[in-house]
Amino acid sequence: MSPWDSLLEFISKLVSPDWGALVALIPLALAALVVAYLGWVMRRALTAPPTRTRPLPAAPMPAHIHMPGPSLAPFLAAAGFACFFLALLFVHVGPGIDPVTKLPIADSTAWTIQPFGLLAIAIGIAALVSGLLYWGREASREYDALEAPVALPAVIRSGPPAGVHIPGPSFRPLLLALAASAMVLGGVLNVAIFFGGVVMLIIALLGWLRDARAEYRETVRADAIGHLENIPAPRFPTLTLLAFGAIFAASILVAAGIVPPRGSAAIGAGSAKPSAAASTSPAGRPSPSAAPSPGGPAGSPAASAAPGASVSLQVTASGIAYDKSTLEAPANTPFEIVFANNDAGIPHNVSIHKDSATGQEVFKGEIFNGTETRAYNVPALPTGTYAFVCSVHPNMTGTLTIK
Repeated sequence: MSPWDSLLEFISKLVSPDWGALVALIPLALAALVVAYLGWVMRRALTAPPTRTRPLPAAPMPAHIHMPGPSLAPFLAAAGFACFFLALLFVHVGPGIDPVTKLPIADSTAWTIQPFGLLAIAIGIAALVSGLLYWGREASREYDALEAPVALPAVIRSGPPAGVHIPGPSFRPLLLALAASAMVLGGVLNVAIFFGGVVMLIIALLGWLRDARAEYRETVRADAIGHLENIPAPRFPTLTLLAFGAIFAASILVAAGIVPPRGSAAIGAGSAKPSAAASTSPAGRPSPSAAPSPGGPAGSPAASAAPGASVSLQVTASGIAYDKSTLEAPANTPFEIVFANNDAGIPHNVSIHKDSATGQEVFKGEIFNGTETRAYNVPALPTGTYAFVCSVHPNMTGTLTIK
């Protein structure tokens, strides 16, 4: 290619560019702008001169007053707890596996943790132990540096001397610990409890922000009076703890399926006497599935298979577990699953996943509260091994063989 042709080819890209490629570069350009802005802010923070405009009338630290220096131990403790939170992502709660048949056991529960989760726990324990040892060493050095008083001072002060600022007590760490505990519990049990912990965390952080603003106002005022006053001691957080209790109780009710009440569309529950329910096919088209007995109990006889279904399978949920761990159905033929939910007020369903419980979802039955029985019309599936799972409680699972 001649230089002239190369120049024309370069100009053609400028005259009629590839707009799709340019649009794809927009996120990278925005990320570059954000990184540049953060770098500019950091540079200004590192090179900013002192902002105090006038000297304090009193010395900031009187003689013979000892204040402890900074410590890295809190960072080590925070790193340890972060590793523990990370390990939760690699913990799986599910039914136990029969060592002989290698099939799930419906009435058992097993905890499994992946190797990376074990590594995160080990690192977290090492960081916490290191932080505590480091903190203990600093405390010992502080204690050894203390000098025994020759005699009691002539004046016993009720507070710190002038020029010494000691932050008062605060209930915020306790409130944050309660919120974090609710989040950890929700990560193991139910997402509703987790979001309740998030709301509690936001409330605690807003209160801490209010305290920080009060401290900042006193710092600005100290430029004029020369003494940094302490903010008033906090009262016991009775209202905040009551709000935390209400939020936690509400999240428990949502997790148990009691709120919203039975019949609400939010949880997909039907009326007291359903005549028909809808299930979703893999293509996203609703297919009718009739209830076996209008208003009848969960253990009533199931209706006959719907038109086109050659096989009707029976599955019961009781005690947040399926009564069967294995099912079989013919290949390339629609079939029916008659599902009895015997857990009063608790939502369940039956969904089918390819290969395993975490595989691709090929069918999802409607979620409804117990006690009630409904029939799902499942479209034809190819030969293979599938897993049937409850979408609300992933620990409820079994194996479906299509052959």
